[in-house]
Amino acid sequence: TLSRNNADMIVYSLLLLILYDFLPKTETFGTVCIGLCHCVGDVVDCSSLDLPDIPNSIPNNTRILLLSDNEIETIDKTRNLRKNRLPRIPHGSHQLDHLEKLDLRSNLISQISSEELSHLAAIRSVDLSRNLISYLPKPVTSNKVNIEKLDLASNSITDIGSESFSIFSSLISLKLARNHITSLRQFSFSRLRKLESIDLTRNMIREVRFLAFNQLPSLKNVSLAKNDVYRLDDGMFYACEGLSRLNLSTNRVQSVTEGWMFGLTSLEVLDLSYNQIQSFHTSSWSHTPKLKWLSLHSNRIQSLPSGSFRALRQLEELILSANSIDSLHKFALIGMDNLHKLDLSSNTLAVCVEDGAVLYNTSMPFLRSLRFTNNQLRVIPKRAFERFPALEELDLTDNPIATIHPEAFEPLELKKLTMNSSSILCDCQISWLATWIYRLKLDRSTITAKCSYPPPLADLDVIAIDTANLTCHDDSPRAKIVRQPVEVRALIGEQAKFMCNVYGAIVNGTLDGRELAAAELVLDNVAMTDNSEYQCVARNRFGSDFSSHVKLLVHQPPKFTYIPSDMSILVGQNAKFLCAASGTPRPEVKWAFERIPFPAAEARRLYVTQNDDHIYVMNVTMEDQGVYTCHATNIAGLVQASAKLRVFDNKFHHPDSPDSKAIKKGSPIKIDCSVDLQPEHQRIVWKHDHQVILFAKRARFSKHQQLLTVTQTTFSDSGEYSCELWVDDSMLMRKVVNVRVLSETEYDSTEGSLTQRAHEIRAMAAKWAENIKSSAGNGFYLMVSCSAFGFMILGVFCSISVCLIKYSCQRHPKSDPIKPVYV
Repeated sequence: TLSRNNADMIVYSLLLLILYDFLPKTETFGTVCIGLCHCVGDVVDCSSLDLPDIPNSIPNNTRILLLSDNEIETIDKTRNLRKNRLPRIPHGSHQLDHLEKLDLRSNLISQISSEELSHLAAIRSVDLSRNLISYLPKPVTSNKVNIEKLDLASNSITDIGSESFSIFSSLISLKLARNHITSLRQFSFSRLRKLESIDLTRNMIREVRFLAFNQLPSLKNVSLAKNDVYRLDDGMFYACEGLSRLNLSTNRVQSVTEGWMFGLTSLEVLDLSYNQIQSFHTSSWSHTPKLKWLSLHSNRIQSLPSGSFRALRQLEELILSANSIDSLHKFALIGMDNLHKLDLSSNTLAVCVEDGAVLYNTSMPFLRSLRFTNNQLRVIPKRAFERFPALEELDLTDNPIATIHPEAFEPLELKKLTMNSSSILCDCQISWLATWIYRLKLDRSTITAKCSYPPPLADLDVIAIDTANLTCHDDSPRAKIVRQPVEVRALIGEQAKFMCNVYGAIVNGTLDGRELAAAELVLDNVAMTDNSEYQCVARNRFGSDFSSHVKLLVHQPPKFTYIPSDMSILVGQNAKFLCAASGTPRPEVKWAFERIPFPAAEARRLYVTQNDDHIYVMNVTMEDQGVYTCHATNIAGLVQASAKLRVFDNKFHHPDSPDSKAIKKGSPIKIDCSVDLQPEHQRIVWKHDHQVILFAKRARFSKHQQLLTVTQTTFSDSGEYSCELWVDDSMLMRKVVNVRVLSETEYDSTEGSLTQRAHEIRAMAAKWAENIKSSAGNGFYLMVSCSAFGFMILGVFCSISVCLIKYSCQRHPKSDPIKPVYV
């Protein structure tokens, strides 16, 4: 009999007995019973046999295993129940406190309850792969959380809720490959702060949303390979600073952007192969400064701009094979000083090697391996790879190489060269190859170089031919440029034409001949986008020749972007004209005055500042008025535009009149805005509180609208009154008067001010004097003026007396006969 301490072990060892009610009944197999155990159908009775261990090789059809009354002291902590027909997670498994690994792989489990999912949290490793699970419920809280590995691969899960794994706080590895998940939403893996690896390979994921992998500081490896991902939201890896490996291969990603790359500061391996990437922002790589391995194999990239990978200073291997790259900017690969392996296979980049100009601008001092297979390479020029001094392995297979110039591989010390060309032009220029191969002790089994010309040497191995048979002739069939193209200038919309003459063999069926041909490039209706460098390339099956680079300079005649406008100002003010034009090359802008001399220029009152399209005429005089003309010129043409400056010398007749008035309600308001008006050019505009006074029953205008009178004033007539002098659309000057309409009591206490009444009397006297002057002689005018002045002084004293009396009355008010009532 087992001791009480072994009771838990008995329960644990009887796990298969627990499964009895959950396994579908099948017919018994004809299996020989193990050892001394007694077998009846699917029941194996091993009880009371003094067994020290659980028997091995239990029959496959066993449903009940009896192990009571034995000498079993230890039990394996792992239960392997894979490849059975369990429809549910076995009841009682959560009672096995020492269980560390539960393997339920390849069963028929289709449902998991919240409680069952919570019980799994106590088991260190759980394998539920290859079942029929389609839904993960929200688990209930678990008191014991030990789980580190959870494998749910090859099920039918379609969705991951934000709470599906919330209690598995100790989880390190999560496998969800080969399910039917279509989208990753926000916080799909929240609270898994110890999670290091997520495998989502072979799902149907199309979208990865913002913060899908948020707050996973321990995450190191994510695989989204072989899905249908086309949308990657910005910030989907926010706060995942530890992520070092990301696999997005075999999806439909179309671009690499800063948004979804944000936060990948520790990324070292990035696989973007087999996608639909056409372009990438060079600044995107600034978020992955530690990247060491990058694959863009089999995408749709057509060109690489300047500094494409400049930010990847630590990159060691770059794979760009199987794209549609046909051009590299001469600085496309600059800054990649630590690169060890570069794969440019299966593109159309022959020109990069044959021309030599592109790779010459790229220095990769530590590059050891270069794959350049299947690039239509025909010619290897002298010192083609000298910018890669550490190169040891060079793969040039599947290229129709015809010409390998002497010193083509200098100064390299290659350890492995792979090529398989049967198109070699065997003349004196290839005689050096065999000696070079022997000197470096290269493996000849990886080098195939067979002649295709001249016919007597066809299909012979270059290395096996005696150098005496490798001769050169003046009529070499190699393509050659005999006339270089020249720089071309053209206006937008016109035609541009480049010419170059080439010489070489033209192959047509079985007839070989040589021809001097004129190559012509015609660009119709040229645009600014055609402004670039062009090169003539002569190519036949024996090789290629490249002309120097020539420019197409597209010119655009000047076109005004800002035209100067007419301006009207007063004497002493500053005039400002705006004139700007666009064109290629940039137009030069100059100003001219309608007559000579140019007063403002001679008086040094004309200013033009750098990077400013304005011209300033300071402190204008009457001589400055006239027509100013702006001229914009470049090599493609000339345009001009004019503006007229009108200068006026207007002044208000009464500039010292008060800027505020107090009027008793019902009294008229009179505001004088007299000015030397030129009615044919100028007009007066009146405003009340910034609103134009058009038609008002109580408003009257006189003297060409220079005098405003408002009768029967009310309190609503209070406010700001302004008169503005306008010329066309320009305001020359403005006068403002603030009016307060007061009640009789208010007016008597405030309006009796000395200042206002003095102004009124002075204005009246001045008006009388002016009228008398116009109708009488000077002597009489003097007499009347003195009389008017006397009346004015008398009025002032009367006003002072009235103010003093009112002030005294206000200081000594009558006592109130009514006594106050105190409450």
